[in-house]
Amino acid sequence: KQWYQRRVRGEFKLESIIGYSVLLNPSCTDLQMKVKSKILNFMHLDREYSLLSGRNACIVHTYFTLLDIHGLGALNDVQFYVFMRKATDLNRKEIYRVFDMLDVDGSSSIEYNEFYLMVCILVSIQDHEEKKFIYHHSRTVFDLMDKDGSATIDVEEFEIFGLLFNLGLKAIRDIFNDFDVSGDQQLDYGEFKLFAMACIDRGKTLSKKEKDQAAAAAARAELQKIEKCASDYSASSQNGCVVM
Repeated sequence: KQWYQRRVRGEFKLESIIGYSVLLNPSCTDLQMKVKSKILNFMHLDREYSLLSGRNACIVHTYFTLLDIHGLGALNDVQFYVFMRKATDLNRKEIYRVFDMLDVDGSSSIEYNEFYLMVCILVSIQDHEEKKFIYHHSRTVFDLMDKDGSATIDVEEFEIFGLLFNLGLKAIRDIFNDFDVSGDQQLDYGEFKLFAMACIDRGKTLSKKEKDQAAAAAARAELQKIEKCASDYSASSQNGCVVM
């Protein structure tokens, strides 16, 4: 495959493939991929199924057709690179790593279904719904990581997973160890499914916590307003006038 060929030619090192230099710089765990496409800003995934609406799917297909200047029904690495450079802040090496990851059939090109999947992932990142997307499409995500077709994913494949879903190295390793029930340093789909369910549970917990924090902040702000009004009223009374 192209990734292996580039690896043999020495065009880039393993730490760059994985993204964010996580292997040689373990402290580099907080960098995240950012979505900057103005077109994607108007798209959102369905809350129940984490899929694009029919109208947005048509827009994505039109976008794909415009990129496919040769009319082959697929994008080569250069065309995909142009799209990703406009849509994200990933560098060249990271984009080519994503290209090889998405090229699940080994055709050295990105067909529409693979492009659609990439757009859905980008929209989920843009809306901070990555964990919900993983939960709803756990089988697809698992197959995406299982590059060698072994029906299991090892820790290296799982670390690469962080490139797309903005998970730091420490979080990836902790998650892998927590859900490697068999202790064989491999995650099968059943173990990965547990991880997907934990993602959505954690997301709900965080969502509730954020709502509670927002409610508490609103209550504090209201209390401060009341205290300020009381203070103003008291000062006005001492001056012999009351402001109504």
